[in-house]
Amino acid sequence: MVKVGNVDITRLKSAVSHSRRRLEPYRVRRLAALREYVGRNYSDQGAPDRVPVNFIELAINIYSRQLASRRPAMTISTRQRELRIFAKEFELAVNHLLGEMNFEQTLRQATVDALFSMGIVKVGVSEPNQPIRGFLTRSGQPYAECVGLDDWVHDMNAQEMTECAFMGNRFRLPLHAVRDSDLYENTDKIQAVRRSRSNETGDPKTFSLGNETSFDKDEAYEYAELWEMWLPQEGKILTFAADDTGAPHHLIRQVDYNGPIEGPYHFLQFSDVPGNTMPLAPVATLIDMHELSNTLFRKLGRQAERQKDIVGFRGSAEGDAKNLQNAADGEMIRLDDPDAIKTYKFGGIDQQTLGFMLQTKSLFTYLGGNLDALGGLGTQSDTVGQDKLISQSASNRVADMQSQVISFVKETVTAVAQHLFEDKFVKLELEKAVGKNGAIKVPFVYEGSKSEGEFVNFSIDVQPHSLQQSTPGMKLQALTQIMGQFINPLMPMMQQQGLALDVRKLISMLGEYTQLQDLGQMVIDAKQGTPVGTEKDAAASKNVNKRTESVRINKPGATRQGQDEMMSRLLLTGKGVQDSEAASIMRPAE
Repeated sequence: MVKVGNVDITRLKSAVSHSRRRLEPYRVRRLAALREYVGRNYSDQGAPDRVPVNFIELAINIYSRQLASRRPAMTISTRQRELRIFAKEFELAVNHLLGEMNFEQTLRQATVDALFSMGIVKVGVSEPNQPIRGFLTRSGQPYAECVGLDDWVHDMNAQEMTECAFMGNRFRLPLHAVRDSDLYENTDKIQAVRRSRSNETGDPKTFSLGNETSFDKDEAYEYAELWEMWLPQEGKILTFAADDTGAPHHLIRQVDYNGPIEGPYHFLQFSDVPGNTMPLAPVATLIDMHELSNTLFRKLGRQAERQKDIVGFRGSAEGDAKNLQNAADGEMIRLDDPDAIKTYKFGGIDQQTLGFMLQTKSLFTYLGGNLDALGGLGTQSDTVGQDKLISQSASNRVADMQSQVISFVKETVTAVAQHLFEDKFVKLELEKAVGKNGAIKVPFVYEGSKSEGEFVNFSIDVQPHSLQQSTPGMKLQALTQIMGQFINPLMPMMQQQGLALDVRKLISMLGEYTQLQDLGQMVIDAKQGTPVGTEKDAAASKNVNKRTESVRINKPGATRQGQDEMMSRLLLTGKGVQDSEAASIMRPAE
């Protein structure tokens, strides 16, 4: 009997196998949702049928842009005055490290994983001598990598993650790198394992979406599959070599865990289920409506394909029928008996089915939290003010998801920052802004050996808006609102206090946001002369009385949601639609 602390290894492997079987239904449903997400045209292993209206892809795209569009910007502060300078340098080092790690890609992948099931990010430090996790990872550098559900296991007998007796993940390394490394022992027993399309329980992996064969036989190297298990109660990390099925087989390493108290694994979950460690993913609540909408749309497509228009005629009108058949468009022909020729329609789209399908589309948008407003897919009302209120109300549903992403980022980056703080050999060449408005950039070297204080002396937070998308157009809109609502009304007061607006800087910002880099060349010093007009014209312009009129124009229009509702009512009941409403169906949606 082999024991590590109070844990029997044989019993641990049995518990891991049991939990992997318990996780199989979640993996199967996640893969089914992913097949709908990629559709039929992604690969031969995608959706089994056509997905003409891919609502799942639309929802994932909108959610991911709302939750994790950019790399987060971190702020580090401290209450101790003597540590504030180092806190600022430490903040620059952490943000620089997140850029080197390409953390925004990790965050986006974890967010998409959480939308389908659960987002898992593993934080640690790469091997000190020769990194074997990837050629982009430097030795001794902290890393943050996503763990897919196919390669994950945790104690499924626990009711909360904090109660788990074990949790871990599976990963692959070149076999020669494992055998040559000093980190592992008993490596002669490790066998090469080919990448399989299925898990050890027989359910297909996500990897199978892009692969047809059972095994990938064209790999350049032989690979070993390893399982890394964290035992919170023992404070240890165990590494097992996997057998040819991918299950943990024999122990090759055990070390004490000295990282953050939360452990090496961090979880992003949007909807907790009481008494269960697995969350309720947003896609799980939307997939049924997506499948129903596509089933109805495919049925409508088959009905449209079966629809036929044929021309029937009496035997006495055969000459007229031939003349009509040979006639060109717009040509005048003689018909002796026009009433003997008629057009007959067979089949076609069922109106009630079409109305029901439009209702499922509206319900999907509703259940997703008004996706049209979140994604900016069109106006939702007749006025701009109402659109803003609708968009803000829709974002309230996403606000809770955003707060969970921010908490997840804070916990994950705090773990990365702790590893960086405890690294006494790291040296990073950085720049810090000094002087008025940070106009001067001063280079400096962040050295781990010169870190000050203790890690608990520093508070790490996320700048919430740094995660959201910020385009030049959005910045231009914000600048225009600030100028109109604040700067212009306060201009007389600013002049009384001796303040002035830097017009040259304003023009430079406008040129940057509008991508008109030559805009700044239009502004020159007054000493060089007036570029346009004369001084007389400039003086005369001061005496011009300006008059502003607000004219309201009633412009008939229609929103996409209103059109769908009226179309559904018309198709399902055939009545209840006013003439003006019926006419709005044909207007372009704004």
